[in-house]
Amino acid sequence: MNERRLSLAGKIDIGLVKGLGHLFAALKNAALWLAGLLSFIALPTMTFEYAEGLADISWHEMGATLLLGLLLWRHIRYCRFFDTGFWRGLSRLLMVQGVLSCTLLTFSGLTLGLLLNSRYLDGFLDYLRLDDPISKLTTYALVLFAVFVAAPTNKRPKAAAAPAQPLRIEPSVSAMAREAQP
Repeated sequence: MNERRLSLAGKIDIGLVKGLGHLFAALKNAALWLAGLLSFIALPTMTFEYAEGLADISWHEMGATLLLGLLLWRHIRYCRFFDTGFWRGLSRLLMVQGVLSCTLLTFSGLTLGLLLNSRYLDGFLDYLRLDDPISKLTTYALVLFAVFVAAPTNKRPKAAAAPAQPLRIEPSVSAMAREAQP
């Protein structure tokens, strides 16, 4: 049969495409992970914005913090139950938070782009500058939703075990064969 083989240039080209694909996938995962980490870092600064300690926390911030603690406890319990491990569970949590943060930024950018040539642009920019409870509640709700969704739901697939070496089986001689021997 005719087997078609790639030339050396074709093999190099395919290797380069695979390598760039892996590089872009790693960059995407790192960017989402970093976006999730930055959004979790920004959460306490948003809560304690006036630097007055516990007097700075409002009732909706207190409720969101308590729910966040319960959801993190749930996340850790599921990570232990499904043998996910600490780092994989943290990575999963930050990736989901990064996806939601990027979605929120994309939605805000699209809204800003639509309002760019309209008379509502100044009102929208003023709304973004305000410290209103609706945007805080939305931010807390997205963080709580991300922690809720990030919990693992099934066991990690185990690495494939090495194929077992066949046992050396010695041939046995039956009684009839022993009788037939001279």
